[in-house]
Amino acid sequence: MMFMGIFWILLLVVVVFLIGKLFFNQPNQSSNRETPLEILQKEYAKGNISEEDYLERKKHLQ
Repeated sequence: MMFMGIFWILLLVVVVFLIGKLFFNQPNQSSNRETPLEILQKEYAKGNISEEDYLERKKHLQ
């Protein structure tokens, strides 16, 4: 009988933890996004844009 009580307490703790994590611990959406400068740097590193184009676009971003 005591183990059944412990089971329900643990189940309640897990449910409260999951609900809290779902609603209150959402990461900032913008932290997962790349900045325009990071995207530009990746495109330059891949060779999709020339150095001149990279420098011109970088100047506009800053």
